Amino acid sequence: MSHQPIGLPATKNALVGAVLPTGAGDDALIAAWLSAKHAGGLGIRPNTANQYALEGRRLLWFAHVTGYRFQTWGKEEALAYLRLLQAPPPEAIGDTRTQDSAAWRPFRKPLSPASVRQSALIAGAFFKWLVEQEAIRVSPFPRLARSQERRGPGSQQRYLEPVHLRAIFDAIAARAATTFWDRVKRDRDRLVIALAFQTGMRASELAALTWRDFEKKQGKHGSYWLVVVRHGGGGQNQVVPCDNAMPEISAFRRGIGLSPEPKSSDGTAVIPCMPGGKRRRTDPHGSLDLQRLLTRPVATRHGIYSIVKQAFEDAAILLEGKGDSDAAYKLRHASTHWLRHSAATLLLRSGRPVTDVQRVLRHQDINTTRTYTHEELDDLAYSVHGGLALDEILRG
Repeated sequence: MSHQPIGLPATKNALVGAVLPTGAGDDALIAAWLSAKHAGGLGIRPNTANQYALEGRRLLWFAHVTGYRFQTWGKEEALAYLRLLQAPPPEAIGDTRTQDSAAWRPFRKPLSPASVRQSALIAGAFFKWLVEQEAIRVSPFPRLARSQERRGPGSQQRYLEPVHLRAIFDAIAARAATTFWDRVKRDRDRLVIALAFQTGMRASELAALTWRDFEKKQGKHGSYWLVVVRHGGGGQNQVVPCDNAMPEISAFRRGIGLSPEPKSSDGTAVIPCMPGGKRRRTDPHGSLDLQRLLTRPVATRHGIYSIVKQAFEDAAILLEGKGDSDAAYKLRHASTHWLRHSAATLLLRSGRPVTDVQRVLRHQDINTTRTYTHEELDDLAYSVHGGLALDEILRG
């Protein structure tokens, strides 16, 4: 990416805005846009907020290196940005975490087609917002065609079967655990997989989870456990039944010297980072020292993703050793979100009502939940098979 203007004529797209201050710089426009996303008490999920913020930084980086301010963008500039998303040059790839450093770059690696589309939609939303604020006349971004991906019942294929899940837990159990911290890491990684599958929570939600988010309730069927998902869809807190995961939670807590049931007074992270360096080479001096060493959380969805992908890779190696290369291939192409898909698929397969599964996954649209109804299609196909056999009709 050259640090000179891209050679395209500047467009006269800017307006003397009635809403935003006249002459507001690009940094101020991005800041106002992100602030508007959090305004009015509506809120957005932390993961969504992070995606918007990242795209804002990418847009600013591109505007800086090309020399074009947002209010001069026309279609050529917007198309140049889309080309950047599709094929970032080497100078645009680097460290995406140190955002306040000169070493920051907008891409960690080339984006997948789905991520390119997501980034393009967010960038287009920013310029649409500029139009609404009367900062520019028209949005320079083309309207993206709607995804042609099949979305009907049974269309969701990114889920794991019991054979995959068994391999994952077997592979984690088979890890060498010669030190105390090896055992804690093994137990923590098992808990991550169990929670992602048994609650259907997203990676960003798991990263933000603390022990006080678990609540025990009394109902007509007896006591039950809920987990509160802070700032879920629409920025609101949501609740998910988590009785299925309580045996795993209790086992993990016992292993790190805590009581079996979570306490409302405990605000530490459920998924802790492992200590490094010298601390990693020595055992803790009692339970209090252990709790102190486990206070740093795995605070990002990327951290959760790394844990899950390593578990999937270990399981893939195990399956290859058993001659099941197809199952190993599927695991290597799976991600954290597949565990959420697996929860939906197996709940529906076991006969749970689709409306109950919708509430567990917190889908706003029940048609999203219906994309997991594979067994429903199988039953339908079996039911109608032979009912319209043409040879029998013609013989009659």
